[in-house]
Amino acid sequence: MVTTLEDLSDLRNTRFGQPYPRHGLSLLWWFADDCVDRISNRGRMMARYDPEDGYFGFHEFHNAEDLLPDTDLTYYEVGNLSNHHHHLGSLPHDVCKNYDSDVPDSNTDRIIVSIDSAQNGDIWFDEVYVTEHSDEDDFNEMCTYHISQDLIELIRDLEWRDFIRQVVIKPRRRRRR
Repeated sequence: MVTTLEDLSDLRNTRFGQPYPRHGLSLLWWFADDCVDRISNRGRMMARYDPEDGYFGFHEFHNAEDLLPDTDLTYYEVGNLSNHHHHLGSLPHDVCKNYDSDVPDSNTDRIIVSIDSAQNGDIWFDEVYVTEHSDEDDFNEMCTYHISQDLIELIRDLEWRDFIRQVVIKPRRRRRR
């Protein structure tokens, strides 16, 4: 059972995309701001880009680990920085800037979406999930969350700096003696 995150405090409490140099929070803000074209009155999220086309490194996610609910819809994954220059369109600098191939944590976070195509050719994100790798090949089931449409809408209403300010947990400073 995947937990649904409804608001910014839910997201902050998961510690997804944290600490530095992880890129998950920047990836999620970019996704909400750039990949979601609009949210309909019925709460459906229209995609600006078709993940099937491979833009930004979107590629099919086969759910072989049964990480996500079984569905007839196709899942797509995005966020792998190690091959970000091999696909159509690049992830923005703010998402990639902390990537270091020698630091595995700088490339651990991913977004996985399911896609629902309408008869008129529109592409809709049916569900949105965030997750992280537990090792090079597998994802951490305990750190996989469903992102509600309400949370996507909240993120879309914020500037990047305001979003980061509200969700990043500041490290505690050591007291000087």
